[in-house]
Order: sequence, then structure tokens, then C-alpha cells
Amino acid sequence: MTKSKAKPPMHKPAFDAEGILRFAAQGASPPGGDSDRVSLPLMLKPEAVSRLQAEASRKEKTIEQIIEKLVAKHLGKH
Repeated sequence: MTKSKAKPPMHKPAFDAEGILRFAAQGASPPGGDSDRVSLPLMLKPEAVSRLQAEASRKEKTIEQIIEKLVAKHLGKH
């Protein structure tokens, strides 16, 4: 006869709900990033990314600077 294997008891993790809510409320800034900026992931077609990279290279700017200017220009019209 074989011995039955006893499984160790499983405990639920303890979450600090107030800490989680504080973190979510303040918004996470990227490491070493500017506190006035917010990270925003974008899903773009490869063609759009290529065009952004080409334009940023041509103007000697970053893609982030190009997108910020496009957003400001577009939203300034409304």
C-alpha cells in the first residue's frame, strides 16, 4: 500500500488595497522620467511607425516629440 501525499495548505496572498489604490491614483511615471509626463502605449501599423521614424530622423527629433506636436496641433483645432 502507498502512502497518500499530503499537500501543504495554500494561503491567499495579503494585498494592501489602500496601497494599490494610492499607486493607481498617482499614476506611474517611467523610471527616471519626468513627473509631468504619462506613459501611453500605442498600437500602430508598421507603415505608420516607419513614417514616424523617417520624419523624426529628418527633423532630428524623437518620435515622442513628433507625436506630441501632432496631438497638440490636432486638438488645438477643436
